[in-house]
Amino acid sequence: MRNLGDLLVHLFHREGDLSQVYLTVIHDQCLLCEEPISQSEAYLKYRVCPFCRFHYTLSARQRIQLLADPRTFKETHKFLSSVFPLSFSSKGTYQNMLSKSQSRTGLTEAAVTGRCKIDGIETAIVVLDFGFMGGSMGSVVGEKIALALEEAARKDLPLIALVTGGGTRTQEGVLSLMQMAKTVTAANRLKEKGLPFLVILANPSTGQAYASFANLADVMFAEPGSLIGLSPLRTLQGLSKQPLPLDAHTSEAHLAHGLLDNVIDREGLHTRIATVLKILTGQKLEQDNVKDLLKTEVDPPKEPEAWEAVNVARHAERPSAMVYMRSILDPFVELHGDRLNSDDRSVVCGIGYLLGEPIAIIGQQRRPPINGEKYHVYPDGLRKAQRIINLATRFKLPLITLVDTQGADPGLEAEEQGIGNAIANTLSMMLDVPTPVITVIIGEGGSEGALALGLSDRTLMQQYAIYSPISMNRYFGNNYPEEQTIDREAAETMMLTAQDCEYLGIIDYVIPEPDLGAHDNPREASKDIQLALTKTLARLSKQSENKLLKNRYKRFRKMGELSTYSQEAMDREVELLLNISTADKFDENNGAGPSQLSLNSTD
Repeated sequence: MRNLGDLLVHLFHREGDLSQVYLTVIHDQCLLCEEPISQSEAYLKYRVCPFCRFHYTLSARQRIQLLADPRTFKETHKFLSSVFPLSFSSKGTYQNMLSKSQSRTGLTEAAVTGRCKIDGIETAIVVLDFGFMGGSMGSVVGEKIALALEEAARKDLPLIALVTGGGTRTQEGVLSLMQMAKTVTAANRLKEKGLPFLVILANPSTGQAYASFANLADVMFAEPGSLIGLSPLRTLQGLSKQPLPLDAHTSEAHLAHGLLDNVIDREGLHTRIATVLKILTGQKLEQDNVKDLLKTEVDPPKEPEAWEAVNVARHAERPSAMVYMRSILDPFVELHGDRLNSDDRSVVCGIGYLLGEPIAIIGQQRRPPINGEKYHVYPDGLRKAQRIINLATRFKLPLITLVDTQGADPGLEAEEQGIGNAIANTLSMMLDVPTPVITVIIGEGGSEGALALGLSDRTLMQQYAIYSPISMNRYFGNNYPEEQTIDREAAETMMLTAQDCEYLGIIDYVIPEPDLGAHDNPREASKDIQLALTKTLARLSKQSENKLLKNRYKRFRKMGELSTYSQEAMDREVELLLNISTADKFDENNGAGPSQLSLNSTD
């Protein structure tokens, strides 16, 4: 078994020109795993090995045939070709190379552009063909890409770009380099119009295309095992003092570093692209039972004791944000990464349909408890969330956030990575989303980390969830009975249950849970959340953009203004903080443990 990089280097030396690999005859055996594949439907239709899932190279027209609806593709600028300006070096040699590539591929250049339908959605499409001089970016390729982007902007069409190759056309000198600027200029036009731009990176995707228009896409997918990056693999191998990791420079490595939204197998690519296009273009799905659901009456849930709520909210098997996302949305497409260097799993997010309504969703994902490990939110997780907030803003998608964190990471590394900046910017962006924003506290809402994704038009809270103004890590979860007594009193004093928060006007609605908590019946808990969200979204959707933003401003501008309820809450918080401070001071001076102290409740 050889890894992908070794296989490609082997093919290059064997063939002399890697761009011709896809033109070889149908293989009896897979070049990677050596299993028989010649009779496999996956290989014959998709050029994918059914055993190891190795993706063989396809021509541009083959890729269009797999992605577009049958007989809907109409090519544009088909006969646009080079006129050989004098600045091109080795003009005769270059002309011969172009002629050979044209004869071999049947194309005039390395880019094919046009319009098609994908599951009925009218779409502009750009495909680079690696078989034509390695899919390199010459003047004609740059022009065709720019024209396609501009035409999509002019005709209000989303655009799909499939990139394979995309390196420098060295024969055209610095003019080849300038195609990066040309395509970025045109891509900005598409962005200004608020139209979806999706990119699929195939093997290989390097050089100028990767570092220009391809990385400006709203959503970036890649085929499995694809070589991706600015530099070719051979350059990395030459510069590295040690052997590269097996997955270096691959789509999987890029996904792990937050540079891609997902890696999609070629057989599932059409369905995934169609789903994303429908969501980003705001197409709704018909649902028969929504009207009946909106009429459903729900009995108010009973109020748990504060200490009971703390224990249930922190239960090790309590459903996570991802469990709820996959349950309440159908379909759901997870999007990964902050497009900088991380795919932090403290935040998970994506897009999907909530009973037929296209929405964007962000959730704080608790980690399985290991040796008392806490679940915090981190700067790169919040920056990933900011990508989805931008997506919701650009494509006018309602935004749902699921809150479950013990707070912002208090460590030095988080401070150095700008946790304060990440929280502040996330708060600011949440306030400016021009569509309904709904927050659901599904577990623990801990201080600033929870509030970062909590500035919304409506805040819902599960029956056993808790919401605290300061991190309770130090004060809750003690091992000794006498210390747990203090925990109980602190829980009562903080007024952190869902009913307390509703009483204070901090949240708007309490979502019932199964009798023992959401962990006892995750499916029932998911249905309750889905119903509450659907009802809330239906009401908010009747408001105009201006009214939503105006009411959201008023909602948070008035937070903390003096009232009977707010005065009571402030008195409780002040008393708790004073008791905690006294306990710390007494502990420092006398070495006393918490068991020697008591907290007085106002109750």
